[in-house]
Amino acid sequence: MHIQSLSIQNFRNLQPSRLHFSPQLNIIYGNNAAGKTSILESLFILGHGRSFRTSRHSKLINYEQDSFTLFSELYSHNVQQRLGVQRFRNNDVNVRLNQEPLAKLSDLVSLIPIQVLAPEHYELLTKGPSGRRKLLDWGVFHVEHSFLKRWQACQRIILQRNKLLKGSLSYKDLEAWDSQLIPLSDQVNQYRQDYCDSLSPYFHEIASQFLPDVQLSLEFYKGWQGKDLESLLVEQYLKDKKLGYTQSTIQKADLKILSGKRLAADYLSRGQQKLVTTALKLAQLRLAQERGQQYPVFLLDDIGAELDENHQKLLLNFLAKQPEKQQIFITCVHLDPLKSLINRYNNARLFHVEHGAVSIIEASEMNAQ
Repeated sequence: MHIQSLSIQNFRNLQPSRLHFSPQLNIIYGNNAAGKTSILESLFILGHGRSFRTSRHSKLINYEQDSFTLFSELYSHNVQQRLGVQRFRNNDVNVRLNQEPLAKLSDLVSLIPIQVLAPEHYELLTKGPSGRRKLLDWGVFHVEHSFLKRWQACQRIILQRNKLLKGSLSYKDLEAWDSQLIPLSDQVNQYRQDYCDSLSPYFHEIASQFLPDVQLSLEFYKGWQGKDLESLLVEQYLKDKKLGYTQSTIQKADLKILSGKRLAADYLSRGQQKLVTTALKLAQLRLAQERGQQYPVFLLDDIGAELDENHQKLLLNFLAKQPEKQQIFITCVHLDPLKSLINRYNNARLFHVEHGAVSIIEASEMNAQ
């Protein structure tokens, strides 16, 4: 899997551009606020239909324009594909794959698996479980594609169950729905648990390089404790009815990151938490390479902003050893720390961004800088 080209129109502060990428290493550099991250953001949208920086799509559209348009040529599932995404200020979206409408944004996830490590994610340990659950489910989906269908079925039943709760007279009014929800929930939980078990050795190996003096582990929490779900749904019926929603569901699941027997967020410094997040993302990348159907595109935003020089070197050494089929995009302010990485790749491409204008830099020009 790799993205061959990207055309950008009316996206944030970027000037209209058509960029051709290396299937291996792409470096995007320039001053702060030049538009580097916007390029990564546009690539992320191709694989998710949304930004990793904001939930307000109107912020992505260039000033005084009605919509932004992204068009990409890519190689996915051993097939050449042409993908276009247009998003309007009123939140309408138009997605076309090979000139045919794509009905579901979720289809983008399997078409273009994209993993991103950005400053926005370094609070993964301290924020609520939603971000960790999304990270977990992204990984599960890319090694077990039947997961999405069962997860979506669970979500629909939970929504219906919550509607029925308010008008129900007894638990019997919910039994038919719960008879479907329970086995689906068990299967979703098993997928998540299996993924956590598969991810753990990769995480332990990589985390030990970044934090050799800290004992770290992963633990999957399914969303409820103690009794099986069938017993809990019966037992909690009256309280669920009073609250108006189901308390024990797969929507409460979490990927717990532990230091010893304690939550890492309660024990580690902010700097150490950033390294844990980095190790977790890299572990997911490695597992997807070995177990997924495609190599994810890996986006690394602003490598110099959050990691000290020693840990930057560890991260760059990791990236220098990636398989030939792995496509990587990195943004940075200064090229010097990345020159050794660039020189290890036969097929690296450099882009300079200034005031939203993107230009290609030849390797000879890089060495002169």
